[in-house]
Amino acid sequence: MSGDRTDLEWRAAGPVQCPAVPSGPTGAGQNLLSRIRARIEREIGELGAAGPGANGQRYIIYKNAFDKIIENTTAYKNILTAIKREYDESISVLLKGQKDSLFLQRKLKSMASEPATLVAYEDRATQLQKKIEIIKKNTAELETHLQLAKDSGNVKEELTKETLLPQKEISHFKLIPGLTLEESTNVEDLCKHLKKLERKLNNLRVNKETKYVPVQIKTDLNREINQKMQQWEELVMTNEQLKRRYMKLKIVADAVAAWGYSDKDVSLTEFIVPSLTKANSLKEVNSVWPEVFNDDDPSNIGEAAYLLEYVERFTKLFEEKQYEAAAIYVATCPRGILHNMEVMEKFKAVTEYEGYISPLLHFFEAIMNSFSAVRHPPNAKMSLEGVKCALMHNRLDLVIRWVVQKRLTCSEALGELIYDYGDNELQSIDTCMALAQIVYNRCGVHKKAVLCMCKLGEISAAMAYIHESRKFSLVVKRLSYFTA
Repeated sequence: MSGDRTDLEWRAAGPVQCPAVPSGPTGAGQNLLSRIRARIEREIGELGAAGPGANGQRYIIYKNAFDKIIENTTAYKNILTAIKREYDESISVLLKGQKDSLFLQRKLKSMASEPATLVAYEDRATQLQKKIEIIKKNTAELETHLQLAKDSGNVKEELTKETLLPQKEISHFKLIPGLTLEESTNVEDLCKHLKKLERKLNNLRVNKETKYVPVQIKTDLNREINQKMQQWEELVMTNEQLKRRYMKLKIVADAVAAWGYSDKDVSLTEFIVPSLTKANSLKEVNSVWPEVFNDDDPSNIGEAAYLLEYVERFTKLFEEKQYEAAAIYVATCPRGILHNMEVMEKFKAVTEYEGYISPLLHFFEAIMNSFSAVRHPPNAKMSLEGVKCALMHNRLDLVIRWVVQKRLTCSEALGELIYDYGDNELQSIDTCMALAQIVYNRCGVHKKAVLCMCKLGEISAAMAYIHESRKFSLVVKRLSYFTA
């Protein structure tokens, strides 16, 4: 091309006046070159592209290294960028030529194989033609054998026609369902068939008397079911009203109890005004509690699906930080499926919440109030955690109600917790000792129960308890007698 210059022309033109090239890179440049060279060797070793010849992976490695050098070069950045662009275009042309060459080779190979394919198809057609001729020959032989078989059966057909009545005489007869013509003319076969029909008739009569009822009975049952359903809906509405009334009374009762344990700086009326406002706001709530699973609910279908939906709704409430509603959800859960330590730990892990009552205390209040729903109190470990949470919030009134109403599983650790709280809170020591004594009696720790009675000053009652109990040895009883 006219625009290109040969090597001789470049030499004749003389040296190009370029700025002086430094003899070697500076310290920072030498460090950069060392890092680039080490990176090239490492990546070539990892990819296994160290062999001679063209290799696309090595090209990508050196291309990235060249880009890195250009980025860190200022004096020769333009010329290096132009050189790299020319090399990239040349390599792109070579790659495109390689792809085109591969495509043409494949196309040439397919065109070269067309004659061989045509010959193979012709051979296959010849083979199929031979098979068709063999099949036709076998078909002709089979037809011949079939005709001979038909001819040999003509004698039997003539005999059968002679034994049967003429067609005109039997035209008004009908075959009995389930019997052939020969069985219909045989007396023994007819007797067997008659007995079979009689048995079937008897079975139908029995089924009519035992398995079927008049349509009127079904109508009456449907009417009765509709009445029961209507009555059930009325009871559900009444139940919701009673639940709402219970929640209002509970809010007021808790407020009065809290006032009783407070310093009583304000009057009872002023103290319970917020609680009364909260109780009045329940009028706008459609359903105070979530739906409780009921075995007698006629609309209950798919218990497993219902339980799964219940758990998902609880999780949604908990994630939305509606801890009080989630606690009520746990308390009213069907089969007590959420009454476990894992759910308790979720409430216990919540440290940031609104209001003065922690989500864990909401959880235990709801659990203890739902004792009658699950028909058994929480286990010993959960009972201990519940009492510990209530005492941490100075809610001794909750502990009193739980112990008196037997909503806890008593244990020695639970008694010691209440006992220690009484030692620290002297104004409540008598109440705590009485509660600890009840807990110790229920779990069978009689010595500590006697100790609580002694701390209450009930020495005579403690002596009587020792003499009546079989858990104390004779030596202890005699010692108590002389002490008295």
